Amino acid sequence: MSAAKLLEVRDLKTHLFLKRGVLKAVDGVSFDLAARETLGLIGESGSGKTMTGLSLLGLPPKPAGRIVEGSVKLDGRELVGLPEDVLVDEVRGRQIAMISQDPMTSLNPVFTVGAQVAAPIRAHGLAEASAAMGMAVDELDRVRVPSARERSRDYPHQFSGGMRQRVVAAMAIACRPRLLIADEPTSALDVTIQVQFMDLIERLQAETDAALLFITHDLGVAASLCHRIAVMYAGRIVELADATELYAAPKHPYSQGLLASVPKLGRRGERLTAIPGNPPNPLDLPSGCAFHPRCPHATEQCRREAPPAVQVDGGGEVACWLHA
Repeated sequence: MSAAKLLEVRDLKTHLFLKRGVLKAVDGVSFDLAARETLGLIGESGSGKTMTGLSLLGLPPKPAGRIVEGSVKLDGRELVGLPEDVLVDEVRGRQIAMISQDPMTSLNPVFTVGAQVAAPIRAHGLAEASAAMGMAVDELDRVRVPSARERSRDYPHQFSGGMRQRVVAAMAIACRPRLLIADEPTSALDVTIQVQFMDLIERLQAETDAALLFITHDLGVAASLCHRIAVMYAGRIVELADATELYAAPKHPYSQGLLASVPKLGRRGERLTAIPGNPPNPLDLPSGCAFHPRCPHATEQCRREAPPAVQVDGGGEVACWLHA
């Protein structure tokens, strides 16, 4: 997209320092994101998707997690290295907000949903108590919670899974952040509710001009929602391309394997293609390209050296020696 960059991530590295060794959860991730753009972050479990999102918020798991290198700029402001109190007061919830995978981990069972939606509004000084509650009702109405004023007095257990996810979305957009991070927000929802929630996210994004980082393992959801797709493997982005281009002609062997493993309508009786082997142990990554033990095109160079990300036809980037 040609719009000005809202988020600039360069060579971001987040490591977990464990007794068993150093786990390179995010190992040199770079990407940009413009206002109103949606970037999908896809890959297998353990590829570093969620850790990338947490790193943007300065929230690697403590005490083991630490951002060891790289840059995260929002509207040109460097976020890596900011003091914790500045991140709490000015960034988290105010400029960057996150919608988590399981709404029950984001909602406190002992407080009403209205009080919880009002909490970030009060915390960031946008309104006092009574006014904040009125704004919370407006946000619940915005995410289409029926009878928002009455339901604002209810507790999380009184809501269905889909409605709880709407409440979490209301909390996320309450302070009108510039960037929304949605971490597997539809994985706990049935297919019908997934569609409704994706429509809701698109509408909220259009209303607030927010950028959206959409973390998912669901290739179908990513195809319907995202402008561009970044494919992660072993803590790195191995391919980044326009969504249409990626699905039509993936360049990296891992991207090709992911798309080949998806069932397709009208192709009855065909066996699905499986990527051979297993994801690498993150505490003991192979040398060179981390995908080479599973790659049908691996060469000696792949085993020795990690490939750089290079521009390819269509405007995307791929980290593979086949295209270097």
